[in-house]
Amino acid sequence: MPYVSVEQRRRDLIDAAIRVTADVGLAAASTRAICAEAGVQQSVFHYCFSSKEELLRELTREVVAGMVETAVATLSPGVDVRESIHKGLYGLWRMVSVQPEKQLVFYELTVGALREPNRSDIPEWQYREYYASTGTFLERLAETAEIEWTVPIPVLSRMVTTAIDGLILGWLADRRADEVEASLEAFAEMFAGLAARPVVVA
Repeated sequence: MPYVSVEQRRRDLIDAAIRVTADVGLAAASTRAICAEAGVQQSVFHYCFSSKEELLRELTREVVAGMVETAVATLSPGVDVRESIHKGLYGLWRMVSVQPEKQLVFYELTVGALREPNRSDIPEWQYREYYASTGTFLERLAETAEIEWTVPIPVLSRMVTTAIDGLILGWLADRRADEVEASLEAFAEMFAGLAARPVVVA
């Protein structure tokens, strides 16, 4: 049997967890089911992760990191602020629209953890990471476009996060992509209105 690194095993188990949770739900996504989906023995799971909770945290980290990486990758120096914001939001939307099962897992993790005392810190951690990542996006945009935000970044990052989060959840419910895309245009225009050129003192 060919050697498989621990890192690759962890990757395989995370991918399997996404598929199992999307198929049967978080409650039924046991380590046994996840291992069966990944094609490994349960002993391999416990070698790679200390618990199911650790796997869920890593899964969440991956989803959040993937979203901000997609958004930040769209930025380029000197572009119009509205266009850059739209590209970032649209990039996130496209990523979700081609893998809706991963986003469903993300939402289920959040709601499920809110009901479990031993995992109640996960939702706060998820959104803390989400807001911080969005803040990084906004800071880099301010640098590349040479603008200043008229709203504090912690406030603006929550606004942007809430906007895209709500649009995605709504789309998962009704799949009206044309309305999502129209909303992205409107949000980009609105958020661009919160940017200002710094005053240069002669």
